[in-house]
Amino acid sequence: MTMTQEQYDREQQMRAELEAGFTDYAGFVGWVICPAREKCPCGLRGVFKPLKNGRLPMHRHGTYGDPCSGARQKPTTPPLQLRPAATPAP
Repeated sequence: MTMTQEQYDREQQMRAELEAGFTDYAGFVGWVICPAREKCPCGLRGVFKPLKNGRLPMHRHGTYGDPCSGARQKPTTPPLQLRPAATPAP
C-alpha cells in the first residue's frame, strides 16, 4: 500500500510535533519516540514508555525479526508533554 502525498505530509508533520516533545494525547505524557526514525518497525509515530533505566523497550521487525536499532537505546528527544492550550486573541 502506498501513501498519498497528503498522507505522507501529515505523517511528517506528526513526527515533527513528537520530536518537539508535544502530543495531544494525555496517555502519552512522559513517553518517548524511537530514535531509529523511519527504520523503526513501529513507524514514525511509534511511542514507547521508557524503562526504569531510561532506555527504550525492545521492539522488533515482526514477531521474531531483528531488533530495531533504537531498541534499548536512550531516547534522543524529550519526554512528551501535552501541547499548551492556545490562548484566544483579544
